Amino acid sequence: MKDMEQKKRKQMRQNQPDKTLMIVPLALVAAFSIWFILDPQKSLTVLNDFSNRFVLKFDWLFMGFAVAMLFISLWWAFSKRGSMVMGEPGARAQYSFASYVVILFCAGMAAGSCIFSMIEWAYYYAAPPFGIEAYSLEAMEMSLPYNFYHWGVGVAALNMLLAIPYCYSYYIRKNKTLRLGDIAGLMIGNPKYKNVVIKLVNIIFIICVLGSLSCTLGLGIPNISKCIQALTGIDNTMAMNVCGIVVISVIFSFSSYLGIAKGLKKLSTINVIWCGVFLAIMLVTGPTTFIIKNTLHSLGLLAAYFPRMALNLDPIFESGFAQNWTVFFYCYAWGFVAMTAVVTVKISRGRTFREMILGNIIGVPAGLVVMMGINNSTSIKMQLDGTLDVAGLVMTEGNHAAIVEILGHTVLGPTVGVIAFVVMIILFIATTMDGASLALASTTVEGLSEEEEPKPVIRLLWCLILAAIPLVLTAIGAGLESLQALVNVIGWPIMVVGTFVLYKTFVWAKEDGY
Repeated sequence: MKDMEQKKRKQMRQNQPDKTLMIVPLALVAAFSIWFILDPQKSLTVLNDFSNRFVLKFDWLFMGFAVAMLFISLWWAFSKRGSMVMGEPGARAQYSFASYVVILFCAGMAAGSCIFSMIEWAYYYAAPPFGIEAYSLEAMEMSLPYNFYHWGVGVAALNMLLAIPYCYSYYIRKNKTLRLGDIAGLMIGNPKYKNVVIKLVNIIFIICVLGSLSCTLGLGIPNISKCIQALTGIDNTMAMNVCGIVVISVIFSFSSYLGIAKGLKKLSTINVIWCGVFLAIMLVTGPTTFIIKNTLHSLGLLAAYFPRMALNLDPIFESGFAQNWTVFFYCYAWGFVAMTAVVTVKISRGRTFREMILGNIIGVPAGLVVMMGINNSTSIKMQLDGTLDVAGLVMTEGNHAAIVEILGHTVLGPTVGVIAFVVMIILFIATTMDGASLALASTTVEGLSEEEEPKPVIRLLWCLILAAIPLVLTAIGAGLESLQALVNVIGWPIMVVGTFVLYKTFVWAKEDGY
């Protein structure tokens, strides 16, 4: 009788939110937001100063860690562990491999990939690495290869820091939890401080996801508003930013409510089709030959310079390029590492570890090469021909102004082109926020089975929280530098926790005979 009562209480706790994991992160976010609203200038100054000092002190760690993760991921994929199938014996994959990669791509890319696919090269053209002269042809030639690097296999391999432990714990060890703290708790045994560790790690997970997604919306929403202003002439106000967030929130909240198969998968498919049509038009009607040649040439330069890019700490010239950009992209990835690990587990049943790893570190970057190659090469050609001073616009008027002008100089024109691009940003943000709400909801509930997803009401609550945070950043006018600083400060704890759980996963695999 007692056993039946305990079992009943356990079942009641399953799929129920942990109040501590809801209240503590919200309280921290609220305190952070109030501080920024009350004294925006000082708060941004403190944030930027702390970020700069932190990055300068630990840049070597971030750079070296990414290289190590690439080797570890490939070693796991091509060792005997790579052939392990996730799920029960005979389990079949839920989605085709193409759909699998599409979901991973859309859940982890967000608005940043769209925006930077048009103008990222301009930043490197204006302030290039390796002591190259600014605004030179050599600087332009190296700009797209570095763009590929910052969105490529090195950064993608960071996802494996948590994806491998999550999948191994969930499918091989049969620990039915998607909470990073609970996984860490299983790994440390039963010391007195175990419950504290579990709560702390889960809170770190939530804060890192919220921080990185704030950067995504902080980039995306102002660009959407500026594009709408260019189309309609309506002043870019806080009200417009709120409307943009509301529209996106409605989309990903509805998708989130439907679940992965009916929501995220279909939304991801729509996203990829829209993006594919947009890119096809840009390729066919744009400088096609130049786009193809420049993309392939840049891939060759990436292969040639990959080791130097991966360890470009620049201690002699001290240009700050790696610290300003490469380390930022690594830190930016940490929040997405936390988020995509949950999405990866939920869609990987029936997949081998090799398929999971290669889908993440080869499949996703391959899609980005296509998008970055087409869009960036188009705007580079405009700069070379003197049609449009893209770099000048980026440096003086910002990303949004440059993107509107670039689209206005394509066959799509200033109206259709901008509308198509805004829809693409919205879809990318919505799919990413959908994945984020799944990750956050899964972290705050207990005992999800392979078939279960968090209750829609819990996911919707996190959707609302995710939508509220960027309003603060938009209200105080946080620019790219401040968004970079926020990510640099918030993202790194995942690296620390992830290192421990990855190490213990290797220990588990050895104990299990793999």
